[in-house]
Amino acid sequence: MTDKTVEEQLMALLSKSLDAGTALSPQTNLVGDLGLESIQVIEYLCEVEDHFDLAIDEGKLADVQTIADLACVIKNLQRS
Repeated sequence: MTDKTVEEQLMALLSKSLDAGTALSPQTNLVGDLGLESIQVIEYLCEVEDHFDLAIDEGKLADVQTIADLACVIKNLQRS
């Protein structure tokens, strides 16, 4: 699966919980741009884990700010 495919799937999952018409890109900051509350981020991450059938260690999320950052974490987990 390519990085672009992972990013597209992440954006599709996220768009389900946002207002229609909210613009998303790989550089979208989950908290800064979208104003997600911590519970919303947790719910989104649970959806991501289910969708990609993996578990994301909290330590790997420390530097995740954008959709592209999260895609990178997922790709690295899929490789291991």
